[in-house]
Amino acid sequence: MNTTVNNPHDFWAKVLAALQAGENCVLLWVVESIGSSPGRAGFKMCVTSGGALFGSIGGGSMEHKLVELARTLMDKPEGFPFLKRQIHQAGVGQDRSGMICSGEQTVVFYLLDEEQRAFCANLMAEMDAAVPRDLLLTSGGIRLSSNVLSEALELIYREPLRVQPRIAIVGGGHVSLALSRAMHQLGFHVHVFDDRDGLNTMRGNAFAHERSCVDYHRITEHITEDPDLFIALVSFGYRTDEIVLRQLIRRQYKYLGLLGSVEKVRTMFAAMRLDGFTDEELGRVHAPIGLPIHSRTPEEIAVSIAAEIIRVKNA
Repeated sequence: MNTTVNNPHDFWAKVLAALQAGENCVLLWVVESIGSSPGRAGFKMCVTSGGALFGSIGGGSMEHKLVELARTLMDKPEGFPFLKRQIHQAGVGQDRSGMICSGEQTVVFYLLDEEQRAFCANLMAEMDAAVPRDLLLTSGGIRLSSNVLSEALELIYREPLRVQPRIAIVGGGHVSLALSRAMHQLGFHVHVFDDRDGLNTMRGNAFAHERSCVDYHRITEHITEDPDLFIALVSFGYRTDEIVLRQLIRRQYKYLGLLGSVEKVRTMFAAMRLDGFTDEELGRVHAPIGLPIHSRTPEEIAVSIAAEIIRVKNA
């Protein structure tokens, strides 16, 4: 079964696990995309000799065809790496992908075996380093920018090992659990905060990388000013949300959203204006949080919040 992996840590962890199990892996990596190509530059997937698939290079008949190609060539290491161009148009001859969405993409194929286990482990460590490196896709294999690159190797593609986007979710209830899952799947590092010790939805949250029980009156000791941090306030109710919002609103963040009805937001903001908070400050808060899609269930609300955060991240 094929599963998409948006979290780069998870992707490389799966690759490393396959190599440690004695399997070989073929990586398919989109290194160029033109027009309406379904696979954008940087998309990648892995085909293991054990039959597993994860990641995606755009899906559809093209992906199926290239996966089958990877499988047939897996026992021919001398043929790697190689490039495969795909044109997504009907009526073309060579390099036709079988899709008609227009555009083009070029995919590079790499074979990884047990000799690359140490490299993959080092790669995952580099992703958590204070100064992330770049991944270099070359004619001789995959390298890190910290390694000396021979002049004899042709550089095919350079990909930064970007720092994982981070979200702080204040509140550990059902919406928080659903949002944690959505943001984890989207590749975010998820940290959940709540002031209730032993909360079942906190204990059962396997999608959060970190979970902290804190005093909401001292939230700034745990969530410091950070222009790259996304924050979602989805706590137990009006009172706790306002306690946290009043402490965070004058600090700089990438995104600050508040869960609640239009009436809740109106009432809270009116009280805050009386205490000197300006319309400009209040206007920076995404409230009510999420895109207006008439969401009702925790899962629907999580989708609306995730969509709004992605819109801000990719703006």
